[in-house]
Amino acid sequence: MGLTSERGLPLGGLGTGKLEFLPDLTLGELTIMNNWTFPLRNVNGFHVVLAEGEPLFLQLNPFKWVEEPPPARSVREVVVEALFPRVKYSFPGLPVDEVEVYSPLVPGSLKDSSLPLVFIRVRGEGKVAISFPNLVGSLRAGRANYALDGTLGGVLMYNERSLQWDPAYGQVFLGCQGCSSTSYRFWVPGSRGMTEDVSIFREIASGKVVNSPRRFTIPKFAREQIAGVVWKEVKGESTFVLAWYFNGRPHRYPYGHYYENWFSSALDVAEYGLANRERLYPRFQGGGWMEEAMLDSLYVLPNNSWFTKDGRFAVYETPFVAPLMNTIGSMTWDGLSFTLLNLFPDLVKRVDEKFGELAAGGEIPHDWGEESIEDPIFGASHPYSWTDLGSTWVLMIYRDYLWTGDREFLSRNFGKTKEVVEWLMSRDLDGDCIPDSRGGFDNSYDGTHMYGLSPYVGTMFLASLRALLQSSEELGVRLEPKFQECLNRGMEALNGLWNGRYFSMWRKGEEVNDSCLNSQILGQFWCDALGLSPVVEEDKTLRTLRSIYELNFRSSRYCLTNAVRPDGSVDLSTGQTRSCWPRVTFAVAAHMYLKGMRGEAIEVAQREWETISSLNPWDQSSRIDAVEGKSVGLRYYIGSTSVWLLHMAIQGTLPLRLRKGRF
Repeated sequence: MGLTSERGLPLGGLGTGKLEFLPDLTLGELTIMNNWTFPLRNVNGFHVVLAEGEPLFLQLNPFKWVEEPPPARSVREVVVEALFPRVKYSFPGLPVDEVEVYSPLVPGSLKDSSLPLVFIRVRGEGKVAISFPNLVGSLRAGRANYALDGTLGGVLMYNERSLQWDPAYGQVFLGCQGCSSTSYRFWVPGSRGMTEDVSIFREIASGKVVNSPRRFTIPKFAREQIAGVVWKEVKGESTFVLAWYFNGRPHRYPYGHYYENWFSSALDVAEYGLANRERLYPRFQGGGWMEEAMLDSLYVLPNNSWFTKDGRFAVYETPFVAPLMNTIGSMTWDGLSFTLLNLFPDLVKRVDEKFGELAAGGEIPHDWGEESIEDPIFGASHPYSWTDLGSTWVLMIYRDYLWTGDREFLSRNFGKTKEVVEWLMSRDLDGDCIPDSRGGFDNSYDGTHMYGLSPYVGTMFLASLRALLQSSEELGVRLEPKFQECLNRGMEALNGLWNGRYFSMWRKGEEVNDSCLNSQILGQFWCDALGLSPVVEEDKTLRTLRSIYELNFRSSRYCLTNAVRPDGSVDLSTGQTRSCWPRVTFAVAAHMYLKGMRGEAIEVAQREWETISSLNPWDQSSRIDAVEGKSVGLRYYIGSTSVWLLHMAIQGTLPLRLRKGRF
């Protein structure tokens, strides 16, 4: 996929932060310095240069953020191809054919997938120089560069005055095997304002580099900034590495990084990366829209994730507005974790089990905390308890058991799942054995009132009952009759919402909202995905999915509308009802596929992805407006990878089957 001027590809590892590469081979947002929620923007001093004759910057707009751009040559054409986790820049007619930037993602290896580095692979002929600014330390004072030579040549950037409470405390290394290096002041006063001094590249091209001291610093109180630059004569192919190591303990993130278990400096990271660069090269292949969607949606891992030194993993629901960690409900973490089971199953188990440890009196939290993994939030609309979170968690635990075959895991969490189901049963106010909605934004539709009996809440709860009953059977634990009785009563009550085509959105007494909600039988999807007995009769499941296709899908040119009126018009009552949630869309598409509606499933999902791709596949929103087709929700959303659900259905991974003999 091509990049546009408004969007770039984020690269990095699990919990490392990101470098965003833009289509002109400049940098967008940087969050490598423990600054996920306040990214560094407008970064100057990063350049890739063909340093021969008059230097040629291999960037379309190398000085876009400079008040007074210096006189310099730059390329007029760059052909860009991006597919996470790599981006290729090609230069027609130049001796340097291609610059490829990538970061490792190695399924099954948490160490290799959490490396704080990017590789820059250059193909072609000629002397190539790469520079990067010293950004270490929140303040410029104390920044210093140290030149390294030998087999691995480069520049180690650090800050002599930064302390560990500084989020930008740490190091950056730029280099390669056989690289020459130096440092220079790049941000200097010009005649009309600040400018970049690029004379160093002319010196490199002429072979007359004035050697800088091995230790290069900013004079006290100076406005200038410094950068490191490395260069090498490329003959066919050479790989450069940009590595970072930010091991401070700032108040916003006092947890350290997983990479600290393996490395003690940015130089250590770079040496390991270059020694293993062929093995770490991402060999994922694109193809059709499905493969593209699956890979590009993984952007959320370097963009949103924390991975602490002690192995705790967390993902922002969104870094902005609502920086809540590991939000669950309606295919948020619960959707992302389906994807991660394919990549790092033990990591998923640890996260899911932690939710049970954080539970209070049977109530599962909405998340682990606001920019915290120690301060869980219970729901997000006080004082109403959310009625879909506990059901989601019970289903996740049973799912993880099926995926891994870890019977001890299921046994260890069985008591808590029972307690959670009993808490949900206590939310039933009218004796129908389904938790009641109280109209206080008390589920994942936190901008839409639901009252009384809701099929979304109801099917999720009934599915969790199925999971509890099946878990008891697997473990040989006898449950009280009340659970089966509740299941029977709840299924009967749910049928009271059936209108002949689908289940009405909610009903309380004589008051009925008869909109068609696309997630109304999400609980039945979980049953079908986990091989559980149904909570909705087969004919009603098929007719509901058909109605969702005919109403919700056809109501919009862009995406699968959340809620549609019986006449096929978009329910405009709230911003959520008139929107599409892509994470739910892909779950519905997967459900359609499992139930034999294969053509419709592909049609629904492909159009959704085309809309996402046209907006920004590497900054997916929580909501797309079904009427106008624009992003209107939270940026960089946690549920971005739910397209993997459809892939799992197509591949036959769903429904899950118990993996025996692994534990």
